[in-house]
Amino acid sequence: MMLKRLTLLALIAFSLVLSGCAQFYARQGNVDAQIDFWVENHQYDRALDTIAALEPEHEQYTELRQRTGVIEAKREQYIEETLDEAQQFEREQEWAEAVKVLDRALFNLPEAPELRAQRQEYEERRLASVHESEQSILLARGRYLLAIRDSEENLLKANPDNFFAQQRYRRFQEDLKQVSRELYVVGKQSLYENDTPTAIQALSLSNRLAPNDLSQELLTSIQQAARADRTAAREEQAAVAERQWPVLESSFRQALQLNDLLGARRLVSEMKEINSDAAEPFDEQLQERIDREANALLERGRLLYGQGFLQEALEVWQEALQLKPDDPELQASAQRAETFLKNLDRWGD
Repeated sequence: MMLKRLTLLALIAFSLVLSGCAQFYARQGNVDAQIDFWVENHQYDRALDTIAALEPEHEQYTELRQRTGVIEAKREQYIEETLDEAQQFEREQEWAEAVKVLDRALFNLPEAPELRAQRQEYEERRLASVHESEQSILLARGRYLLAIRDSEENLLKANPDNFFAQQRYRRFQEDLKQVSRELYVVGKQSLYENDTPTAIQALSLSNRLAPNDLSQELLTSIQQAARADRTAAREEQAAVAERQWPVLESSFRQALQLNDLLGARRLVSEMKEINSDAAEPFDEQLQERIDREANALLERGRLLYGQGFLQEALEVWQEALQLKPDDPELQASAQRAETFLKNLDRWGD
């Protein structure tokens, strides 16, 4: 980014010198040779400015004035060819190469508005493309870690007392936390940019990798805002509620796909408000998923607890309690971890 700014500043500074150069060369006797050199090197504005600065008394005034139309035509053709060349890279979305083409032309014609405007557009697209690629890579990394979590846990279960297995699992836990934090940042920025689908993906994945209040709070705020919009629409016209059913059903499936069971629960609640009988199958499907997820989290917390990850185990059990707040096993496990951590703090003091 700094290099790009310096390039633009250099072009601007260079253009400021041109007017002074034009005045200087306009006073020389061999100005026609200098004009030829500039035209040959596509520096048409320098040539035109110098001709414009000629005094009527100059011996080559009439001759050079007559060349103005030809030089202007060559300038227009050069700009058109440059834009066409850059457009070839645009078709392949190779924005950096397109910018390079325009920078070469801007070195010769730093004040050409067509080139400057097109360069700015390509630079903005280049930065957006880089940002999008980084997001895609991070989301893919998060999905990969999620996909291998069971196998990593099974490796530790097979060798719970093995030092190397324990160290491998600790590194895996750190990877989960780091990617979770980075995904939270992506989700927050996407929400700021009104890119709600990306925000939901990033925040849901962040929370699944490592349960955290920040991601869950933003997810909840998104869902509450969406619910508020739908509720307002239902209040405005009762018939809209029935038409919202496909949207709710689609959102419910997406929530299950992302394992956002709390969001799915809120959606089922809305569906019940519209049609309780029609919502029943969705509620049953959700309860089955909640039972499976809560059991998986219970076991994951036990594994973490057994390996000395007390805080992580507590967070996992607390996440499970959001799904099944009345589950006695989860309550007892979370209480045990909280008590142990409090005792550790007290002993540390």
